[in-house]
Amino acid sequence: MKKLIAALTLFLAFSINANAQDKASAGLTPTEKAVKQAAELSEYLGLDKTMNENFVRLFEYKFQVIDDKTALPERKAEMLRNVEAKIRATLDGKLMDRLEKNPELFNKLIK
Repeated sequence: MKKLIAALTLFLAFSINANAQDKASAGLTPTEKAVKQAAELSEYLGLDKTMNENFVRLFEYKFQVIDDKTALPERKAEMLRNVEAKIRATLDGKLMDRLEKNPELFNKLIK
């Protein structure tokens, strides 16, 4: 009986902790997430204000589709391919090479 209570207590403790983490990341709006990602990209590459604003709009669209519970997985996958293509089209060769040298940031932007 003691083992059952201990196991149940541990289960509940981990469940509550996981729930709290989900709510913390889910609390941001698509716009807030977009601003955060665009700021990271702009800071890393030294982009100007106009390019930063363009990336905010791109990432905002990305998060709206990702957060849409009714969107089909195919639509989400296509949107992510489009985001990568737009990043590649917007940045010149030197900036794109620099971004690709930081795979953690690049993958974060396109996933």
